[in-house]
Amino acid sequence: MPDNERERLQALLELDILDSLEEQGYDDLTRLAAQICDTPIALVSLLDKDRQWFKSHYGLEARETPRDYAFCAHAILEKGPFVVEDADKDKRFDDNPLVTGEPRVKFYSGIPLVLKNNMPVGTLCVIDHKPRTLSENQLTALEALSRQVVSQLELRTKLRQLQKLDSIKNNFISLVSHELRTPITSIKGALELMAHKGFTSLPEEATSLVDIGLRNSDRLLAVVNDILDASKIDAGKLDMDIQPCSIVEIVEESLYLNDPYVKQCECQLKLETLIENDIAVNVDKYRLIQVMTNLISNAAKFTSENDTIVISIDRPEENKVRVAVKDHGRGIQFKEQGDIFQRFPECSSTNDKLPGTGLGLNLSQSLIEQMEGEIRFISIPGEGSEFYFILPCYKM
Repeated sequence: MPDNERERLQALLELDILDSLEEQGYDDLTRLAAQICDTPIALVSLLDKDRQWFKSHYGLEARETPRDYAFCAHAILEKGPFVVEDADKDKRFDDNPLVTGEPRVKFYSGIPLVLKNNMPVGTLCVIDHKPRTLSENQLTALEALSRQVVSQLELRTKLRQLQKLDSIKNNFISLVSHELRTPITSIKGALELMAHKGFTSLPEEATSLVDIGLRNSDRLLAVVNDILDASKIDAGKLDMDIQPCSIVEIVEESLYLNDPYVKQCECQLKLETLIENDIAVNVDKYRLIQVMTNLISNAAKFTSENDTIVISIDRPEENKVRVAVKDHGRGIQFKEQGDIFQRFPECSSTNDKLPGTGLGLNLSQSLIEQMEGEIRFISIPGEGSEFYFILPCYKM
């Protein structure tokens, strides 16, 4: 029994690996160990309180044995390889049920699996049904493979830590977004009343300030909503109301909703319907309008003043519809195009006058993919960009 048994068991527990499913990474290592050492059995054995449990068990059907019989319990006390060349001639093991009965262990060589906190949690071992020895090269190779097993175990720990941090981050973002959205919505509502409900006695300067406040509250609310949607997508909790909708109606409604913003950017919208009949698509109407809003607002921010943003609807294939938003702005540098759908891309093609959240295109891609479509773009630096998405047509 190790002197640090309590701490050792805690380290094993924190791996959260006992009784987990088999994994190819561990199985590959035991297969290699058996082939290099020319043994019929190789195991990744983890020593629990009352048992040894096999994360990988090449050449052995059992997934665990009692700890009282475990060669591994001896091996973890060593600093290096623990080798039993002939168990029948070793007083520690000659009456061991694993020696006298199945799987008839006669030869054993195990390398302790020691984590960075100096906790031995188990072994990588090879077993034979007959007495034998390993060459120095075989032992060296076995030690090398054991280090790879330890790397797998520690990678598992790091992954669990990252998942925990990611969960905390998502919960925090969701909480903050909800807490921010309520007061922002109230501020926005009050400003809208002041701007549109008969406050004609406001001085011109005050009216201008109300307009500034209203525009910035819209912008801030959009930022909060984008962050909240990104958090929901990460957590797999974004609800979608999928149903058949008219693609022409969705695009026309998107143009109507975004026309004031486009005019604010001193440009205009133009719709080109290149289809003979309307097309139904199976989508979440609100979310598709959200995608259109992202694409139109991006185009408006970067297109030239007094220019036209062209929205087109066509049918590239019999069972698909394509909606494109084309601007005539500065375009995207070729070196930056590979990251354009990433969150917060480090893109030099930014707009200081009307900055965005850095989430719009990433959210649009996620939403379109959840509606079984795809989103792409074509951009030539100095000439402009065309972002488009393709959706399957709804089949009755």
